[in-house]
Amino acid sequence: MNPNFEIKNKTLIYDVLDKAEYGILALCVENQPYAVPVNFVRIDNDIYFHGALKNKKMKMLEQNPYVSFSVVENYALIDSDFSSTEGLACPATQFFKSVSIDGVAVVEKNREIKAEVFEIFMQKHQPKGGYKSFKHSDYDKALKATALVKIEVENLTCKFKFGQHLNEERFNMIVSALLKRGTQTDIQTVEIMKAQQGVKYGV
Repeated sequence: MNPNFEIKNKTLIYDVLDKAEYGILALCVENQPYAVPVNFVRIDNDIYFHGALKNKKMKMLEQNPYVSFSVVENYALIDSDFSSTEGLACPATQFFKSVSIDGVAVVEKNREIKAEVFEIFMQKHQPKGGYKSFKHSDYDKALKATALVKIEVENLTCKFKFGQHLNEERFNMIVSALLKRGTQTDIQTVEIMKAQQGVKYGV
């Protein structure tokens, strides 16, 4: 990874994970890879997702519990002419935040723990409330029939790509072009670009 892009601040990393509605879970059994989007929550340094007890991913996890998990938060597309006057396509890129995780998947069977985690799922995805607590016996059957899986994180990397590697001229060209295009995403991207430049130069 380009060291200009690497993020080690846990607060920034957790912010990406906590905002994301879903991530991509990657599994592999006998050289057969499989990647699937899953809703998830982060609790401390672990990732939790859920699903049917007997679906494809659960069957694969029984054979190989080692997984990869990734989340991407997209920002502005950078057109090739935003930072170059040579007419080449090569400078075209996308700015983004991403988190990549390697770990071991462990199935959680304890009813109390499952209830606590599903409460956190609901707080994340339905923060307005309006539902019974998972402590209620009405959920007993559903909790028993639903698999809850924890990814115990062994390795985590985070990347923010916002032009930190560019020289001042190209960086300023992109800022000007984004402000001229002026979408909400463009303006958010410029704010993050400037913040990352501040980190780069210690200001």
